[in-house]
Amino acid sequence: MFVTDNRLATAKKYFLDELVTLFSQSECKQMWFVLLEKRFGWSPAEQMLQIEARVSESDLLYFRSAVKRLQANEPFQYVVGDTLFAGLLIKTDKRALIPRPETEELVALVSNLGLAFEAILDLCAGSGCIALALQMKFPNAKVRGLDLSADAIALAKENAQLNNLDLAFEVADVLHWNPDQTFDLIVSNPPYIPSLEKTQMQANVLDFEPHMALFVPDNDPLLFYRRIVEIAEKALNNEAYLALEIHEKFARETQALFAGLGFKNVTIHTDLQGKERMILAQKA
Repeated sequence: MFVTDNRLATAKKYFLDELVTLFSQSECKQMWFVLLEKRFGWSPAEQMLQIEARVSESDLLYFRSAVKRLQANEPFQYVVGDTLFAGLLIKTDKRALIPRPETEELVALVSNLGLAFEAILDLCAGSGCIALALQMKFPNAKVRGLDLSADAIALAKENAQLNNLDLAFEVADVLHWNPDQTFDLIVSNPPYIPSLEKTQMQANVLDFEPHMALFVPDNDPLLFYRRIVEIAEKALNNEAYLALEIHEKFARETQALFAGLGFKNVTIHTDLQGKERMILAQKA
């Protein structure tokens, strides 16, 4: 057996000892708390009271499986199967990108406009996290999410059901999709990382998350943003908004793209780390 007994304290020591070279002590402890909550439904306070409890062999195997997957660089969100995003529980697996904190900031940016949107379009919807968060914040809006990946759309629909939200998710190639209605908000977190940057990325992203949702050709980093402009010109109502997540290295180029094509109030917004990661623009 990989542990000397079946006490929870022993399992915790095994977990921390096995992962201490890969993660900080605080990260290890936080992951342990999340795993216990997932497995047993215990709050952190209850976990402290249960530290000398004995667990089953299947429980021990659950912890060992988590360790092995983390040692193989699998993202923790995939290991536990979900993550919190803007107050929603979002199911996570290899079908779509893991929702990031900076994407929550994009949702907050839109929410802080103080407007009541009626029709919202989410391009490259992935797990559906943006569309779902906006549907929750604007319950009277008709929200529609598009993605090229049928697997991602299936996951988005599962997340809609999980959170009891009613909105439309469809398989569509954003680069070739022609809009069939108008919207007063278009949001997107499209692929924007040049392929050359793969060498700079961590293994837990590069080896597990879908490349289709991450990378664009090195010679055309604004590929999706140019297409989003074309869609917005046709489908965005006058005075309506675009809200996009962007690559910090191309923030000024992206801003110039929108400003040069008739959009007004094209503003770059920083995330909590001070990086230029969002753009807000208004159709003139």
